Amino acid sequence: MAKERIVLETTDQRKAALVNSLDLQGESLSDWLEEQLTLSIPGVEKSLSGELSHKSLTSEPDSRKVLAALKQQDWAFTDDDTRYLTHDIHPYPAKFIPQIPAHLISYLSDPGDVVFDPFGGSATTAVEAVRLGRRGVSMDANPLSRFIGRVKTGLMTRGVRAELDQLQAAVASYVTSSAIREKGWAKKQIAQYAQFVPSIPNIEKWFDENAIAELSLLRFLIDETTSDLASDAALTALSRIMVRVSYQESETRYVAEEKDIPPALVLRGFLESLKTIVRRLENAAPDLQRADATFHVGDSRTDIIKTIGANSVDLIVTSPPYPNATDYHLYHRFRLFWLGFDPRQLGAIEIGSHLKHQRKRSGFQEYRDEMSAVLRECYLALVPGRYAAFVVGDAVFESKVFSTSKCIAEAAEALGFELVGTIDRPIHETKRSFAKPGRRARKEQLVVLKKPEHSLKVSLTPPAYKMWPYELQLRRMEIEALTSAKTANSTSFSGAVTVKVSPKEMSALRRLTFSKDFTIAEPESRPQPTWQKILENGDADCARRKDPKYATHGLHPYKGKFYPQLVKSLINISGVQPGSKILDPYCGSGTSVLEGMLNGYTAYGCDMNPLAAKIARAKSGIFSVEQEVVEQALKSLLDRVQRPPKSFSKGRDQFDPGVADELDSWFATPVLNKLEWILRNIRLFGDPRLVEFAEVVLSSIVREVSQQDPTDLRIRRRKTPLADAPVLELYAERLEDQLVRLSKFWKVAGRSPGRLVRPSVIEGDCKLSATYAALGLGDEEVDCVVTSPPYATALPYIDTDRLSLMAIMGIRSAVRSTLEENLTGSREIRKSHRSDFEDTLMSTKASQALPPTVVRALRRLLEANRNSDAGFRKQNMAALLWRYFADMHQNISLVAKALKSGHSAYYVVGDSRTNAGGEWIAIETCKHLMEIAEMAGLQANKLLDISVTTENYKHIKNAITENAILQFRKP
Repeated sequence: MAKERIVLETTDQRKAALVNSLDLQGESLSDWLEEQLTLSIPGVEKSLSGELSHKSLTSEPDSRKVLAALKQQDWAFTDDDTRYLTHDIHPYPAKFIPQIPAHLISYLSDPGDVVFDPFGGSATTAVEAVRLGRRGVSMDANPLSRFIGRVKTGLMTRGVRAELDQLQAAVASYVTSSAIREKGWAKKQIAQYAQFVPSIPNIEKWFDENAIAELSLLRFLIDETTSDLASDAALTALSRIMVRVSYQESETRYVAEEKDIPPALVLRGFLESLKTIVRRLENAAPDLQRADATFHVGDSRTDIIKTIGANSVDLIVTSPPYPNATDYHLYHRFRLFWLGFDPRQLGAIEIGSHLKHQRKRSGFQEYRDEMSAVLRECYLALVPGRYAAFVVGDAVFESKVFSTSKCIAEAAEALGFELVGTIDRPIHETKRSFAKPGRRARKEQLVVLKKPEHSLKVSLTPPAYKMWPYELQLRRMEIEALTSAKTANSTSFSGAVTVKVSPKEMSALRRLTFSKDFTIAEPESRPQPTWQKILENGDADCARRKDPKYATHGLHPYKGKFYPQLVKSLINISGVQPGSKILDPYCGSGTSVLEGMLNGYTAYGCDMNPLAAKIARAKSGIFSVEQEVVEQALKSLLDRVQRPPKSFSKGRDQFDPGVADELDSWFATPVLNKLEWILRNIRLFGDPRLVEFAEVVLSSIVREVSQQDPTDLRIRRRKTPLADAPVLELYAERLEDQLVRLSKFWKVAGRSPGRLVRPSVIEGDCKLSATYAALGLGDEEVDCVVTSPPYATALPYIDTDRLSLMAIMGIRSAVRSTLEENLTGSREIRKSHRSDFEDTLMSTKASQALPPTVVRALRRLLEANRNSDAGFRKQNMAALLWRYFADMHQNISLVAKALKSGHSAYYVVGDSRTNAGGEWIAIETCKHLMEIAEMAGLQANKLLDISVTTENYKHIKNAITENAILQFRKP
């Protein structure tokens, strides 16, 4: 990217004021201008950081191909911006540019992987890891590294901002106070806050009395007003200005030089520094809102395994200290003292320290020995078959040059690492080290290592809840599908299952549904939780009951839906990889599409029921809105609902006029007034995703506050009509519950095994090819189908949802009737249509439209009802079932076209029964759909019989008698 020169004209006075303000923060005018351009031009930050689209090399078995692919990358990045997001939020010596770890992470790991940096420094690797959807783990002997890392990957929330605003107000009050300029103020403050003044040898040589007083005051105020991220941010802001407010000559020279430190200089510098950090965090929030990063203080020669465990890391990316080049403990000496640490302790263990080598008169061999110890820990921490990349530069001892890359490679190979190769990286002259031993370097080396592959013995722990027998079978199937393990000889799947897996299959274990964690047995590692366990219970001990409502699965009740764990296990059993296309042609309330999104798939769904499509969109769409925006919007709505007006308007402008009479019939007037008021407040939001989510929450309580009998799916009224209902209280309760569940998900979202892609969900008929085109799906594009179609004449979906359809969506009775009739499995049929279907059924063309066995079964049913005094519903049954199976044939035929060859569609369906001619006749839906699938060119088999949970509804005599998972595979 070519750089252009920009000339700005201003007065000397304004320039001097700006330079002075920036100087307080430790920033240059050019750096500040570069940041303003980055933050002011939409999209420039992402373009400068580089969108990484190259393919991951983690599954490539040939190391030569891996090295060749890496060598094709231009590693100089001469003109790339290195300050995007929170990079450069704090000065740090000899840090590497973010583009290096970014590309290494993208090449050598997969989303959800753990990326470890044993020399975390300023957290460059950790920031890039979380930006790219990985989990960052960082370790450094320097305690300051942990502060910087937690801030750089932190999310600026309203709570954090409120604490920092309080701190800023307190500090600003001292700046404007005349007392700070009075004689004796500094001595008084130092005495008052003596506990915050560190024991710096010869402190008067390095700090002015005013500076000591103000720094101790700041430490007190930070301690009193902030916590967690706010405290880290404040201490990092303090650390940023430390050299400027001390007598140390500069960041790069540890020499005392007296400076003018007037009263309030430290406080003003702190305020400017804190503003910079807040601004950077706020602008980075959209990219880092799902960051999952952990920072440890420790000695990487001895502390890695005892801190993070063996076989726990999927990739190592690090830039160790140049040997004999830098003294981090000296560079950060006063920062560490004022933050409560002793830099001398860091100096004693710092690897590569120039002063330590001078003092001990040690040479390159000591550095080699220390790095060998680090490599040994890294080897044990790394999962077999995965990579480690070390960015290093040559060393100079007594004017002799030593190859650090050769040293690392030899030491690594001696420990068992495979040397993939070494890549030279040119260093632009403006990017070279400030330290004299490092200035001569014109290139660095990327040493790429691989831990040899070998199979791993892994123990899989079951969930804490008791599984149904069919879930035990699903557990077996998904273990076998995601790994090469053969578990058929295992005696039970209700307990721990031990399998041998290849290194490439380790990441797949995180996707298991019916296992809560896995432990590598040799050497024994710490249990690693599965994504399913994290979704349901976070890092807490597993609950004793299964949670089917995690994330937004419990947003809205919907009859006949299947639970998310079943969907996820079927996706796993299909064997498709994250990023694949998942389709649910009868998406209902969106269980499949939401599961697809949560697990890193590109999901598609459609449904003829407008409310179903709305619920499905709301469940997933809310996660595409920035977390801070969602929290602020929903909390403000909740606050409004909890503080309602004393009286409500009787207006009805939030409802469609065409449903006014129906609304008055099914809702008490006070209830309608409240519903209208809530809708008015919801629709103040400008983002349709927020509006849809809040409307769906309101829809979830509509039946409860209506005259509808809540125990009946049909149109039946309560025996005792409601005069009023607690609309606001119920809505607040549901909204609060969803905020809790959203918050729970946001806390763990960074550990997802794939990138979250918002599903495509439309209202549409899956029996029409135009619907697939509207979804953007062509022939042979879908990798997996998971669906639970309506059962034959089982549930009146439109009737069940009619109150929400009219009140929330304004859909009139005539439109609802048409929808009800056209739904697959509908019970509604016109007399003329019934006659036509019966004629077709009895004609010679019937066996061309449906399999002969289906035709024979329906003819038997038709004759049985004709020869009895059956009522009109029973007389309709044969025609209804003909239409149902004909609709399913249309759907399955279109699914067969959309499905890729060699891939499967899973249909969760159930048999039922009907009474004809005085006897109960089975409706063998499972058998018939398998025959229809084979007629459409698919290979059909019953994958598994599954249990049925029967609900207490008045239509129970027509209950499903058997449920099954059918697998339709395209040859």
